[in-house]
Amino acid sequence: MATPPISIGHSGFHVFDMKKMVDFYTTVYGFHVTDQGFIEGRGEVTFMCADPRDHHQFVLYEGRTSTADMVHHNHVSFRVDSLDRLRKIHAELLTYPGVTRIGPICHGNAWSVYCYDPEENRTEVFLDTPWYVAQPCGVPLDLSLNDDEIMRFTEDLIKDDPTKKPFSEWRAAFAEKLGI
Repeated sequence: MATPPISIGHSGFHVFDMKKMVDFYTTVYGFHVTDQGFIEGRGEVTFMCADPRDHHQFVLYEGRTSTADMVHHNHVSFRVDSLDRLRKIHAELLTYPGVTRIGPICHGNAWSVYCYDPEENRTEVFLDTPWYVAQPCGVPLDLSLNDDEIMRFTEDLIKDDPTKKPFSEWRAAFAEKLGI
């Protein structure tokens, strides 16, 4: 019997300042608060989502104690549906107070913008490209290019990669490998 598919349902981490972090994730990424509450002995919790199929995709918990120089979470990534949305978030990140290390990257299989939020949690917002290429792969991406120019830039980047194939082919092969 094949193992059923599994996908990342949500991510969560502890924060120092709940109000500031809820503002950041609702303003920049467009999340909506679906629930807020209090967990006895642990503190305030906020559930957020941007997809009507889910109750929450992201959870913030009050009570962070680790300092910014300690590794407490690698990153959380958020999928968007267009380069326009990726550009809009990138522009918002550039002006949002306390956001650092903002970096647009082309991975060949995705266009991404990484940053550190106001409490130094690493985040990524991304959009799939039409292709699969083996990872890691990453070069700086100029989001001032138009969609066609970004597409050509990506095609040039991966044209000689022996692992390059349409993402649809890779997904079909992976689904077969999973037995689904």
